[in-house]
Amino acid sequence: MANQIPNSLSTLLSDPVRNFKFLVTFTPTGGKDASWGTNFGTMGFVSLSGLSVTTEPIAYREGGYNTNVHQIPGQSAFTPISLSKGVLLGQPENSMWMKRLFTVLTPSLSTGVGANFRCNLDIQVLSHPNPQAAVGSNSPAQGTTDALQQHTSLRFRVYNAWISSLAYSNLDAGANTLMVEEMSLVHEGFDVHYGTDYTVEGSAKEFTV
Repeated sequence: MANQIPNSLSTLLSDPVRNFKFLVTFTPTGGKDASWGTNFGTMGFVSLSGLSVTTEPIAYREGGYNTNVHQIPGQSAFTPISLSKGVLLGQPENSMWMKRLFTVLTPSLSTGVGANFRCNLDIQVLSHPNPQAAVGSNSPAQGTTDALQQHTSLRFRVYNAWISSLAYSNLDAGANTLMVEEMSLVHEGFDVHYGTDYTVEGSAKEFTV
């Protein structure tokens, strides 16, 4: 029909962001050196949880207006972040990070008094199945490593994180599972940028330093 009215719903973004395709990058706040390990900052993880913030309310009662209490915001608390990864040969970086804070044998500490042990985390939630959306005319030439930049739907920046616990999965001769290590990170807050669409310009922007 010549005068057919287009369906406005067809232009809406109605496909939610997937949660299984993500990248985590660690950046030591004081700069990286050999004591962090070769693979620190480039490790892949099976799961990540704990991106939440809670603000405690303060109940305030006022004389002369006591039919109900006022609720005003107090301090905010951030849940520790948990990350899990398979144990791989030649990747002791999580253990090395823990040794910046504690070790049973004191002489085996990887760093001395006053050494930096905090990191910022950049967490990219990548779009799927749209992996090459960010490769455009303003990107590096096709075929280079930098040209494989992927469209980012959400980007989190976690500030001043440090490892508070490190745990390994149980050993069981009767099981058919993989060896997994899990670490918990405490931090001082996070920020988030949302992508606007699936174009190069709509990819969630990077945080400024």
